[in-house]
Formats: sequence, C-alpha cells, structure tokens
Amino acid sequence: MKYKPSVPVYIQIKDDIIEKIRQGKWQENQKISSEQQLIAEYNVGRGTVREAIKLVIDEGYLYIKKGVGTFVSQKDVGISIEPFVSLTYFIKMRGLQLITTILKEEEMTVTKELSEFTGLEQNSKCLFVKRVRVLEGNPIAIEEFYFSDKSFEYLKDYDFTKGISHYLFEDHKIEVGKMSMDFEVLQLTEEVKDLLKLEAKTKMIKSCRTVRMNPGNEILYFLQFYCGEKLSRIGINGFV
Repeated sequence: MKYKPSVPVYIQIKDDIIEKIRQGKWQENQKISSEQQLIAEYNVGRGTVREAIKLVIDEGYLYIKKGVGTFVSQKDVGISIEPFVSLTYFIKMRGLQLITTILKEEEMTVTKELSEFTGLEQNSKCLFVKRVRVLEGNPIAIEEFYFSDKSFEYLKDYDFTKGISHYLFEDHKIEVGKMSMDFEVLQLTEEVKDLLKLEAKTKMIKSCRTVRMNPGNEILYFLQFYCGEKLSRIGINGFV
C-alpha cells in the first residue's frame, strides 16, 4: 500500500480496512486477518495497526471476541442514535456522501393538538421542516423538525439541506439545558416505506426528541426521526 504523506498512516490503514469490509473481503461475523498478518501486510508497527483497528471498531465495522480475534460486525455503516452529534458530521467523518432533500418547509401556528404533541406553546409560531437524508445514494432517514419561535433568529434564511445540530450548537453556541428522547419500533407506514425504499416486511424505528435551551429551559425544537430497524444496530457513539 502506498501511503500519502499528508494523512496519518493509521488513518489510511483504517480507511483501507473499511473499504475491504464494504467490498466483501470478509463477511459479517467472519474473523479478519490477525494483528501480525496486518503488520506484515501494511508494513507498519504494532501500535499503528492497533490505532487503525480501534478506529474501525469505533465506527462499528468490527468487534472483538476476547482471546479469539477481531470480527466483522456489518458491511454497511448503520445508525446509532446519539443526541449530541449531528448526522451530517458523523457521516462526513467517515468519508461518505450525505445528501439532504427538503420535502416541506413552512411556518405555521401551533394548534392545541400540535402543542400537546410537541410541547410548543399553543398559538405561538413554529417552523416545520421535513427532509430525507440520503447516504451514498440510499435514503436512510426522515426528519421532521418543529422549531419554536425562539429559534427563528438563528434560522432565518438557513439552508436546511445542511446540518442543523452542528450549526445551532457549535456555530451559534446554543447551550442545551435539557434533551429528552424516546424510541419505538413500529410497523412500517406506507409513507416511510416509499420514501426510504424499504421492504414491506421491515419494521421502522421512530425517535422523538425535545431539545430545551439554557437559560429558561425553553424548547428550541421538537424532532421526529424515522429509519428502518436494521439501520439502528451499530452500538457506538453516533448521531442525529
């Protein structure tokens, strides 16, 4: 393997191992090459190989059986829902292409029913944004945001095809006071099946999240997130 001087060697090895997994060199739950074999293959030291393998494990492609070896967990990156890191950032860190399609964007008045559902103040204004996230050409998730009127100053003229979490919490330094989230595994709806191109027998995961700001503990936004059940099985620090 020819290494690029501008990129750390262990990163290049990590990327190469992931590419081999994705191309099917090893199947799911199959043991990969031993540490000694990888040292010889990549012509590097033990420490470099261990750093690379640790990153591959962190990204969810490998797992270790103590005393046995290192095995492939899955060939395609999946979703582990973690509330503090954005999906956009998570995917870009893995060198994959994420595209966002906006299905709907409109300002609306919060009805009594919507208030009970989202926690937003009745008769206040909110901004509704619905979008589909597409990873490497495959639709993987639907997001429905209800932004409170407290967020309007940050979101005026914002391009919602871009990442939202990183923009609000990193660029604007909004301090999160409280975040609550729940998950349900449900029967697939027709809309989710069609938008995410899922098989009819597949179940879906629905996640609801409420994000409150400091000071005042006021709601910044309410989010509903939908994905296919199999995309939630990575078990690492992830995103949305």
